[in-house]
Amino acid sequence: MATNALRSAVRTRGPLVAATLVAASACLSGSEATATVIGAAAERQTRTLAGASPADRIIPGPPTPRQDQCPLRLPARLPSRTRAVPILTYHRIATPSPSTPAITRRLTVHPGDFARQMRWLKRHGYRTVTQRQLFDGLMCRRPLARKLILVTFDDGYRNVLANAAPVLTRLGMRATAYVITGRISGDDPSFLTWGQLRALERRGIEIGSHTVSHLSLQRLSDDQAFAELVRARRTLERRLRHPVPWLAYPFGAYDARIERLARRAGYVLAVTTQWGALQSARRPLALPRLRVLDSTGVQGLAAMLAQVA
Repeated sequence: MATNALRSAVRTRGPLVAATLVAASACLSGSEATATVIGAAAERQTRTLAGASPADRIIPGPPTPRQDQCPLRLPARLPSRTRAVPILTYHRIATPSPSTPAITRRLTVHPGDFARQMRWLKRHGYRTVTQRQLFDGLMCRRPLARKLILVTFDDGYRNVLANAAPVLTRLGMRATAYVITGRISGDDPSFLTWGQLRALERRGIEIGSHTVSHLSLQRLSDDQAFAELVRARRTLERRLRHPVPWLAYPFGAYDARIERLARRAGYVLAVTTQWGALQSARRPLALPRLRVLDSTGVQGLAAMLAQVA
């Protein structure tokens, strides 16, 4: 009877619970055959899901947390709530060389400037917030303190680990790195490896998706854009072994169609390049940010934050 119940559970609840049921079967009955049957059923259901058309399939969100936590999924009816939380956008934290292209140089903040900016934030009472804390505050009305700020890095450059992470660790600050999964191979020394992503997480820097190929999603069909969103999220979750429902749109390119696809792909927060700091629970997949460039410095950062205070 226990074996039949386990088989029924796999058929009705799907592959997400298969691993748990296999373990339970082995402990309760000691039968390796039961675990084999259950694993095969889960594999068949996984293949069925994988064969569905991307545009017609909704990717399951992260597991539901404990009852005392805010569910990590977007409700059918989004709440009406706004909070002023500046989200800073960085790219490269490095010293440019004379041969660095002008556009790359513009997106490269000197390590000394970055350290001074972070120390300024700390001295002036700013506290870094995580993606999860921002989500809880917007969706479940969890308290959000004053002078919160979110620090983000786009693209997944290796110098974030070398030059930004030590500064953030010393100051007890958090951040998020949005990475392009197609570039996490270790072949290009400019981008982070999987081992380095785990090292960032150990230092308190969350990992988010910046899609697979860093293509403008608006220029892709529904199926193509959906595949970019889903494949990146699934790859990150498989390799890092935890939910990754945070997204940054490549080039900040998004519209209502891309927002719908991002939601279907299982993301719950997504950032843009639209200027601003007022984050709305009605638009969790269109959060504005403030871009920090090579010319911003401490004074420029202070001026930006004064404008959105």
